[in-house]
Amino acid sequence: MRAFRLATLAVLVGLASPVPASVTGTAPPLGLRPHDPERHAFVHARIVIAPGTAIDDGLLLTEGERVAYAGPMRTPPAGAAVHDLAGKTIYPGFIDPYTEYGLPPSAPAPAPEKPSAPRYEAERQGPSAWNEAIHAEIRWADRFVPNPEQAKPYLERGVTAVGAVRLDGIFRGRGFAATLAARPPNETLLVADGPQFLSFDKGSSRQAYPSSLMGSIALIRQTLLDARWYRQAHDAYALDPNQPRPEFNSALEALTEPAPSYVFETTDELMLLRAARLAAEFGLAAVFVGSGYEYRQADAIAALGRPLILPVSLPPVPPVAAAEDARDVTLAQLRHWERAPRNAAELARRGVRFAFTAHGLRKEERFWDNLRKIVRAGLAEEAALAALTTVPAEILGIDGVAGTLEPGRRADFVIAGGDPFRDEVPFHEVWIGGRRARRIVPLDQRDFRGRYRLVAGGRDLTLEIGGRPTKPSGTLSWEGAETPAKLRELRLEPKRLFFAAAVEPLGGVLRVVLDARREPPVASVTLPDGTTESAGITPLEEEPDTAGEREAEPSSEETPLVSRLTQPPVAFGLERLPEPETVLIRHATLWTMSDRGTLEDADILLDKGRIARIGRGLRPPRGARVIDGRGRHVTPGIVDAHSHIAVSRGVNEGSHSVTAEVRIADVLNPYDISIYRALAGGVTTALVLHGSANAIGGQSQVIKLRWGRPAEDLKFAAAAPTIKFALGENVKQSNWGDRFRTRYPQTRMGVEAVMRDALLAARRYQEQWRRYRALPEKKRRRTVPPRRDLQLEALAEVLDGKRLVHAHSYVQSEILMLMRLAEEFGFRIGTFTHVLEGYKVAPEIAAHGAGGSTFSDWWAYKFEVYEAIPHNACLMHRRGVVTSINSDSPETMRRLPVEAAKTVMYCGLSPEEALAMVTIAPARQLRVDDRIGSLEEGKDADVVVWNGNPLSVYSRVETTFVDGMELFSRERDLAERRKIRAEREALIQKALRAGAPARQGKGRRETGPEEEPEWHCDDVVDVWHAR
Repeated sequence: MRAFRLATLAVLVGLASPVPASVTGTAPPLGLRPHDPERHAFVHARIVIAPGTAIDDGLLLTEGERVAYAGPMRTPPAGAAVHDLAGKTIYPGFIDPYTEYGLPPSAPAPAPEKPSAPRYEAERQGPSAWNEAIHAEIRWADRFVPNPEQAKPYLERGVTAVGAVRLDGIFRGRGFAATLAARPPNETLLVADGPQFLSFDKGSSRQAYPSSLMGSIALIRQTLLDARWYRQAHDAYALDPNQPRPEFNSALEALTEPAPSYVFETTDELMLLRAARLAAEFGLAAVFVGSGYEYRQADAIAALGRPLILPVSLPPVPPVAAAEDARDVTLAQLRHWERAPRNAAELARRGVRFAFTAHGLRKEERFWDNLRKIVRAGLAEEAALAALTTVPAEILGIDGVAGTLEPGRRADFVIAGGDPFRDEVPFHEVWIGGRRARRIVPLDQRDFRGRYRLVAGGRDLTLEIGGRPTKPSGTLSWEGAETPAKLRELRLEPKRLFFAAAVEPLGGVLRVVLDARREPPVASVTLPDGTTESAGITPLEEEPDTAGEREAEPSSEETPLVSRLTQPPVAFGLERLPEPETVLIRHATLWTMSDRGTLEDADILLDKGRIARIGRGLRPPRGARVIDGRGRHVTPGIVDAHSHIAVSRGVNEGSHSVTAEVRIADVLNPYDISIYRALAGGVTTALVLHGSANAIGGQSQVIKLRWGRPAEDLKFAAAAPTIKFALGENVKQSNWGDRFRTRYPQTRMGVEAVMRDALLAARRYQEQWRRYRALPEKKRRRTVPPRRDLQLEALAEVLDGKRLVHAHSYVQSEILMLMRLAEEFGFRIGTFTHVLEGYKVAPEIAAHGAGGSTFSDWWAYKFEVYEAIPHNACLMHRRGVVTSINSDSPETMRRLPVEAAKTVMYCGLSPEEALAMVTIAPARQLRVDDRIGSLEEGKDADVVVWNGNPLSVYSRVETTFVDGMELFSRERDLAERRKIRAEREALIQKALRAGAPARQGKGRRETGPEEEPEWHCDDVVDVWHAR
């Protein structure tokens, strides 16, 4: 304490004589130089120096633009302008790290209702990137123009500094940090070269690519790889200019210089985790702009160890007053409405550091209302203050100068009428750099809210004033009044409130002035007859409604949650993730799909995620669960070799003819209810394919339907890598409309030409790398390396036989063409999908070594399938083609055994042959038949228990195991339906008690979670512009 006092004394003595401020600018003065006081002493205030550090009766002393002293009250030095702030609180200036302040507004995205022909090339100005969504070269500080009018709403909520960038595009450029002072940009800029900002959304770009989330991810990945190559290529060229010069690209040039951080905007928690994986892949110091949904994956997000920027937006009360409206509100939306206010508290509890932003709010004046709700929901005030000060300062790289009121820091602060985190109190003044930036509410403003007894004209009246301190509202009532009279013509002065109200017993409208210029306040009432009298006014005991004309919201402790947090956080999600069980199924009919055939009255033991034993009379191990299998049938898990479930934001990157660089693995959606529904139909494994919009589509992903697990855990690591090729009408855009007449190819001949061209390029790519790697190390350093091309890299894997081709196909001529093309390049097609004319060329398909995955009996739904027949699967199978029945539909997926059973009816296959088409045959096509597809000891415990013959339309699944985990049971499903019904009704009742729904805003973040559409093979949509 003695040391503190001596230090304090030294500070005060050192400030006893004024020191002229040094000149820091280069602009010559025009007219008289300013002579404002350089020193200000703010006395008797409660000073919050930093989160967790406050002085109740303190002195804040500023010298120029810096804090000279912040501590216990002392006599201010001579010459300082003194401001008495007794009863007020001083906070460090708040910082919003995610704005567009001082910049031209983002251009609007193209209107989906006014579609135009797609544009495939960028309109380039200067040596920019090839894609219009890449603006990495822009240094937004160079375009910064301080805007006092734009600063006004920020200042009125206490913000003194912001981070800014134009929020448009995928690579958005380098942001900056600046104060909101009405000064030239040279004086307000705090950091000119701030973070690089990114998003998945291409924004206003009218270029077709990317049109999907997987396209955006591929573009980011390729661009970051290009930046690495760019530096290496130019370094090599500088050493030896006698070689082809690499292009100059201003965006890549900018990306070769590492930014202090990379701020990545996301729209939900799955997007955040995808962005995190991408950042980790390239070693980027990422900051993620959240969405309010982070609580749904709080543990995974906390494990990232990275800071977040959280929008202070909350969903409105769901519209459930009418039963028919309530039916349109999903359980996920109801849950989110209840849990969203606790999002920040859940993250803070796990040690996540975050800043707050008003970005995403339709009305910025709701910022503090929402923040108080968040604090009432459990977020500590200290953490809330840090989210407005120290954390955003760290994110923007200004923590050495802003974020606290420690001596030496900038004198940026806000004077509040109390604690804004608890109560609705006014902000009086905002100071930036030791100068008053804005007067918001007079320091002596009286808060008139309360409940009073008013005597006027011989009548006892009850006056109730609520609303906001600076915008009061209220009513006047009397004994016998059916409806209180609403106060009107309200006018507020610092110490007086004027209003009028119609009072029937007094015969007209009263005009009232509440005068608090002295204590106690008095009232002056002008009666309807024009006479004025001094009225008695007595405060009543009830506390004022400080939250407005509504009841104060209870704390989180008083409002226990009625919703469940499941994984995934949708209907039928799991409250507890299951682990592999030890299960013995006894006395069942086992369809082994192996050489052992179908076994009657047999037992199967599942242990540690594998099939441990098959036989009769097996004894259960200690602790095993025993299922009585009498009357039941047990099959391997069903395998769907062609599906489009579990995909986020677009199944087609349909912009270019070749998009081999995009990956379904990047956009897996573990929340898709189709996963659960497929489990209810016995499906345990699926190949999730890119759509059929282009000749060479994206890389596909085999998944296990591990419901409740994160996206990465869905991936079936043992499966061979795959890619989608496509033939026919979809590829040449036959049915897309007249706008789509410019992208090559437009004919079936063109499809072959595109494929051959791409494969030739991949062959040349392999040769370039072979020659480069063969160079001596010294020569390599002086040689411009080949550019790593993710598209050609995937196709090189096809040429090497490391990546299987699954080809969307229909007519025999194209099937033959693609086999000949593959043989020309020395590889084989893995599987032809759909392949509805496969029966015509089945011997050729078998000789080539390809499989065929077809429909049971779909035909005539478009021109190229007119010659499909229901015997197709049987004919291919009998000619030696490994044949499967696929769904290509989340609905058909649930009854694949019945689809397979049609082959028994159409062409007399045995039941075992039929069931093989949805078990072991697709497993062979996916190269995982050593793990799944049959009931054999040592294979994965992907097992389905049916209540009857699996090929019967009357049979249903009772239990589905994936890796020995029970992920569907009919018993649990029926119980879960009852739970869901009760949970929905409890949430609806809670919403009804909360009041009428707020008007829906335009901001996406102010609504509940969006449901992903059901994607199909031919869905072609630009997900960034289809809003």
